[in-house]
Amino acid sequence: MAVRGEEVATSIESHVREAIERMVNEIRSSVEDVRDAVDQQLKAALQSVQADVNSISFLPYIQKSLAELQESIEADRPAFTPAPVAAPAGGGSVERVKRAVQTVERGKSQVDILNSMLEQAIDFGSRAALLILRGETFSGWKGIGFTAAGGNDENIKRFNAAPGLIPELDRVLREERVVTWDGANLAMRFGVSASSRAILVPMVIKDKVAAAVYVDAIAEDEGKFDTTSIELLVFTTGLLVDTLAIRKKSPSPSLSDSEAAPAAPQAKPAPPPPAPAPPRPTPPPAAPAPPPPPPPRVADSSPDSTVAISAQQMRDLMAQQSPGLTAPPAAPPPPPPPPPPAAPAADESRPSTQYVPPAGVTPRGLGAGPKDEDQKKHDEARRFARLLVSEIKLYNEPKVDAGRKNKDLYERLKEDIDRSRQMYDERIDEVVRKTSNYFYDELVRILADGQADALGL
Repeated sequence: MAVRGEEVATSIESHVREAIERMVNEIRSSVEDVRDAVDQQLKAALQSVQADVNSISFLPYIQKSLAELQESIEADRPAFTPAPVAAPAGGGSVERVKRAVQTVERGKSQVDILNSMLEQAIDFGSRAALLILRGETFSGWKGIGFTAAGGNDENIKRFNAAPGLIPELDRVLREERVVTWDGANLAMRFGVSASSRAILVPMVIKDKVAAAVYVDAIAEDEGKFDTTSIELLVFTTGLLVDTLAIRKKSPSPSLSDSEAAPAAPQAKPAPPPPAPAPPRPTPPPAAPAPPPPPPPRVADSSPDSTVAISAQQMRDLMAQQSPGLTAPPAAPPPPPPPPPPAAPAADESRPSTQYVPPAGVTPRGLGAGPKDEDQKKHDEARRFARLLVSEIKLYNEPKVDAGRKNKDLYERLKEDIDRSRQMYDERIDEVVRKTSNYFYDELVRILADGQADALGL
């Protein structure tokens, strides 16, 4: 009896196990289906977001900010001063901001743009530094002006600030706002003398704080310290970095050269009074009338023609050009040369609007479309590869320097390079990838500084 009970128990256990396994398999299959559906939805959403980003233009916002800055400067000028006055202490002119933005916009990569931003920032202060946010820690990327102030620009690259160590950096990170103070605590960490005034401006890239720009002024430079211009410069730099991969026109035609601007409003000098005209000689009475102007060339579909017109149009034009000379009805214009056999004869009963190009010339738009479209795809691929590799270098400067020396860049940056390569393959058309390798070219040019063996591949 006991044996029978064990068999029943074993049988029940076997059935229960099979039922559980079957249920688990069904659940697993359902989860896989749900995962596939979610992946498809995410891909569709990502494509939609990318399309929206491509349609966004930030130039109107930049122009609006520049206009508001000019209005505020104009409002601060004394009303009784007829002539333009210099900007007050701490204020910069719109022209200086415009020149700074023009210089930053000429950068071809993220590194170029950020370097130009730092170089232009010291126009509005004494020293400038870019602090990159990694997680919740700010690390120094580059500094300018510290060596001239008795310190060392290279000390900025060794700077690291843990969360909460410097209250002003914590406010930039937590509150995402601009902070102004005397800058003494940061100046001490940078190894330079204390400043009179300082500002920290968060740089927003891809809708989150990615860095902070520090600019200060020592006592003798306090007069040129301009917080408004610094904020505008950092804001514009963030937009340029954010849209680098999708921008088509660089530099922007909206930021015209300063040299060309003053030429427009200048009044044209008055012409000198005309000299008295000499008496017009009377033509001899027996002189023959001038010959009529040559009739317009009648063009048909022959290779030498440009625009085909009818015989009636030619006669009308002759009458308009020489009202006193009417073409006699018995002398019709010479017939046009016979068209080539392959071309259809022109119908002279009504005007023709057909355009026939000269021999050996291909009209624009015929046969040029596919080539232009392919060129656009290659330009986009090259631009996207440059952006990806510039980001790798931007966030891994120490590893890049060490990798170049030891010729093992790929081993040190394998995770970042593989992830960027995957993004490149997903976005760039396979036809372009089969005929080029722009991602590898940019790795050699930007990361390896032109030395392919430094990649270690």
